[in-house]
Amino acid sequence: MDSAFTTSACAGLARQIDALVAEFPATAAEVSVPDLLDDIGMLNHHLNHIAERMRQSFAEPDKVGLADRTMLTDVAEAAEQIASAQRHLTSALAQVTSGFRKMLMLHTHPRLVNDPALARDIAAEKYAEAAELLRRATRCLESTSRVGQRPSTAPPRVRATRAVSSIPARHR
Repeated sequence: MDSAFTTSACAGLARQIDALVAEFPATAAEVSVPDLLDDIGMLNHHLNHIAERMRQSFAEPDKVGLADRTMLTDVAEAAEQIASAQRHLTSALAQVTSGFRKMLMLHTHPRLVNDPALARDIAAEKYAEAAELLRRATRCLESTSRVGQRPSTAPPRVRATRAVSSIPARHR
């Protein structure tokens, strides 16, 4: 069976995720609600794409070969990392926009209730955590390039020159 995922499709998805991570804000001052929403939406798009392709791959599960199953396992692990990253970004969005942050701060640190810089700091930390999860996802996707590669069956190469021993021969 031809899998809906190919090594080139996985590599392409890994490149797209790497490009997204490269655009993540590096500092708290760069965090913005519109960018958070765009990034969450893009991760959702990637997850939907993966789910659709996996559904195609398993349309006839009995015809999915071992190499394809191995590849799909790596893709599923990548999807798990992407979903975790999406949860971190959603949490960052909640920190930046919701009243829950204010309610929490009232009980623990009343002086920080109206501190938007703190919310951006927390969001920047969540971005960093999400970036690490997405890097793991790309490693999973890139590992699919090794799936299906068979070890070489060629005989080992024989050296053209004779090896010279560094141990002196014993004379009797």
